[in-house]
Amino acid sequence: MRTLEELARIGRQRTVVGRSVHLRQEEVEADLLLDAVSADRVTLERVSVDGALTVRSCRIDELVIDHVEADAVLVTNSRIGRLTVRNASTGCDVIITDTLLVSLALHSCGATQLQRLRVEELVQLNALRGDVRITQTRLSAMTVRSQVTGGRLGRPRVEAHALHAREDITFDDLWLSALELRDVETQELNLQRVRLDQPLRAAELRCDGTVRVNGLVVPAEDCSTITDSTVRGPVEVRDLEVAGRADATARLSLDNSTVTRLTATSRGPTVISLRGSSVTEAIGLPGGSSRYSLDAHSSVNDMELAGQVFRNGRQIVAFLERSFTEVTAGALESLRTALARRNRNREVDQLYYLTRQHEAALLPLVRRGVARGVIGGILGWGVRARNPARFLVAGVLLTAVGLHLAGPLRDTGQGVTDPASAASSLVLAFALWLNVGTGLPSELKSVQWTALAVSFTSVGLLFTTLIVGIVIRKLVR
Repeated sequence: MRTLEELARIGRQRTVVGRSVHLRQEEVEADLLLDAVSADRVTLERVSVDGALTVRSCRIDELVIDHVEADAVLVTNSRIGRLTVRNASTGCDVIITDTLLVSLALHSCGATQLQRLRVEELVQLNALRGDVRITQTRLSAMTVRSQVTGGRLGRPRVEAHALHAREDITFDDLWLSALELRDVETQELNLQRVRLDQPLRAAELRCDGTVRVNGLVVPAEDCSTITDSTVRGPVEVRDLEVAGRADATARLSLDNSTVTRLTATSRGPTVISLRGSSVTEAIGLPGGSSRYSLDAHSSVNDMELAGQVFRNGRQIVAFLERSFTEVTAGALESLRTALARRNRNREVDQLYYLTRQHEAALLPLVRRGVARGVIGGILGWGVRARNPARFLVAGVLLTAVGLHLAGPLRDTGQGVTDPASAASSLVLAFALWLNVGTGLPSELKSVQWTALAVSFTSVGLLFTTLIVGIVIRKLVR
């Protein structure tokens, strides 16, 4: 059929007024093809077609297909203003391809395919009764809301590939078998009250605004992932949970992706993982039972600290254990960077010490012992003055005790408990370690003693220089 008059003759309407046709409760005992029809409005209401309903190469300002029984509804290579398809019959596939639209509304339709469309305004899909596949489509905004299938009919699967939206894409109040997004570009992406039987899969997502995940229910077996994506706004995750298991941990991973900000708040156990990803601005403190996981290839530019103050290493570790699944070098480095941006240098030094100690724990046995025991435990990684100070004081005291017990500084008749000889041993020990010339008793002017004194002086000079350097560095900052 190429004219409105031919279409009107199908039913009781014999004339066409105002370039509009309304067919209601008609039966067509063959395929119905509208080919190159031009009209202001075409309404097909409760029309039964024994075959497929096809709209091809048409120019229609408004096309309404309501309660139509057909094997399939096909709209292709057309220019349509407002297209509405409602309550398609069971088993009727809706296929719209290569078409320019102003707006599109699909309500209570079965399996749906949208391919190579250009939609100037909103696309709405409500009450899904079958799978939805959208490919190579450009539109202003899209909303997918609610579905009516379940049980024996199975829950719908939604796939979007090469989908570009100027504004936002919203999935709301859905229970789907799967949701797969690939090469999707949008201003904002919203997942609200969405339950999935399979993990979420999103790849090559490009979002200029916010990604909101609110009330997403995922299976416990696998981790949902957002891969190879760029989000120039914040990623907000709220109330991520596992279906039917309040004690199970819900997992969402950002793999090889870049986001501006990341926040997470959930009542149940939730882990948001960064794997090979970066947060260019800040990561918010997790709320509720949420925690983050960072691998060695991820980076966080800043962290929200909410006035948190760290007086010692135990408080730092406790804070990281509340915020992350484990205290890794990446978590330590992220917190250290955040403190450095706020010029909290004392806490930065604590983080640097803990980070180096953690990295040293991963070394082989001998190197681990040298790094953690000598460089960290004794030298304090060059940031803890109290570590070398403690070793220096302990060395002086042990040397004084050794000198006093050996007896070269005790006069005849002086016992071990004599305070004068003990004081002399202590002064000599300080002189040896701090490189202060006081002269030595004649009993100590042997070659062996000279070598031992040089050793004490060298080690003491090293520790004294290290302590002075650490203290000056702290004062200068």
